[in-house]
Amino acid sequence: AIVGKGLTFDSGGYNIKTGPGCSIELMKFDMGGSAAVFGAAKALAQIKPPGVEVHFIVAACENMISGTGMRPGDILTASNGKTIEVNNTDAEGRLTLADALVYACNQGVDKIIDLATLTGACVVALGPSIAGNLHTK
Repeated sequence: AIVGKGLTFDSGGYNIKTGPGCSIELMKFDMGGSAAVFGAAKALAQIKPPGVEVHFIVAACENMISGTGMRPGDILTASNGKTIEVNNTDAEGRLTLADALVYACNQGVDKIIDLATLTGACVVALGPSIAGNLHTK
């Protein structure tokens, strides 16, 4: 399975992205993981490798403030039954991606490639020189 996170716009929700360097005008790029999944689907459809079955999963949503938006302190139940307390509403992409990964696992696939623009979290965890977010099943 190839799974992509596709936030069509990531404002940060109620924990809105603000301050120097937040680049909120670029948050439409948070759909890059899903765009890569669509590109891979097109390429594999053209190549048509024999004996290969690939599931393409796109986790798409938007993170804008609304009456139904997540609030800090909300408790969500993921598709696998695990509960998650939302301490920061800028986690919607990770929550969406987590459900897409559970869905991929439930499809009985052998391997999962996950594509997401979790750049902020990866830079904090790994520094500017190491790419992150490789999942294997």
